[in-house]
Amino acid sequence: MITAALAATMPLAPATAATCWKQTAVEAAQIRDFEMMLMVSALRCRATGHDFLASYNRFIREKRETLTQVNDELREHFRSAAGPVGALGAYDNYVTGLANVYGAGADGLGCRDLQSITDAANALPPSRSALLELADAAAISPHLSGARCDIVTAVAEKVRKTDGTSSGAPVKVAVRGPAE
Repeated sequence: MITAALAATMPLAPATAATCWKQTAVEAAQIRDFEMMLMVSALRCRATGHDFLASYNRFIREKRETLTQVNDELREHFRSAAGPVGALGAYDNYVTGLANVYGAGADGLGCRDLQSITDAANALPPSRSALLELADAAAISPHLSGARCDIVTAVAEKVRKTDGTSSGAPVKVAVRGPAE
């Protein structure tokens, strides 16, 4: 039943360790998503007379090392998923997609809210854990271009148990690709 429901709602693309999102990449995506929300919002809100671009730029300067590490982790994820030739294009498509998500605004957040979030980010230490905690508090759910490895593994184990296979052989599970 679970297999049928998954198959009916997801395009077929076999999940492998190279294409699913490991926890560290999910966290990197969440922080990158958070940063993209702030960037696009700072630019959009500036046009409406609520300018917090200087605050956003301070965030980038002070958190640069952590943000660079996050981007490196995302590039590595896409190198594993798309190969060395396709990695840069896949990463660029991912980042462009994030910018497009926030182009019309952040769900339920006005410019003042986003400025407050940016100010809160500036008050944090420049650590990955601090940014991840704030991204969680801001209810940022990373936009992933595939399934999380922990979910793929859990579904595969469930399928194995329900269909009686226990050979330890990999079970191919369909994963959702990027929205098109």
